[in-house]
Order: sequence, then C-alpha cells, then structure tokens
Amino acid sequence: MGYERKNPISEEHLEILRAIGRRIYDLRLSTGLSIERFCSKNQIPRISYSNLEAGRNFHMTTLLKVLDAHPPIKTLSEFFERI
Repeated sequence: MGYERKNPISEEHLEILRAIGRRIYDLRLSTGLSIERFCSKNQIPRISYSNLEAGRNFHMTTLLKVLDAHPPIKTLSEFFERI
C-alpha cells in the first residue's frame, strides 16, 4: 500500500517535477560524483537530494543549494530554460 497524498499533484505538475529531476540528474552526472559524494561535498541532505532527482515534491531551498553547487548555472531562468 503506497502513500496517498491528501492533496494529489496534477499529472501536469508531476511531469514538471520529473523534468526538474532529470535536469538535476544530468547536472550531477556531469560532475562524475555519486549522489552520496555530491551531497557530502555540498552539504545537502541525501534524502532531500534524492527526492529532487527522482522528481518528487521538494523544497525550493534544496533546489537552490543544488544550483549553487553547479557554478555554470547562474540563474533560475538558465536552469529552467531546458525544461
């Protein structure tokens, strides 16, 4: 029996979360680091990062910390332009 949200997320929003997760995953792969090493190096809780990369609901502060760890990404609009 899986977790059932009180306020379900629409399919459209789920797809956006998945696209964000794929973008974050691609950025991490470009570093050559595992999730554990990336999170340790950047002081990001692994479970928070894993949720983000998996396209689950996340905290915006987690996304901002991840983007800070990728210096080529300078703005949110630059991050989102590929989504």
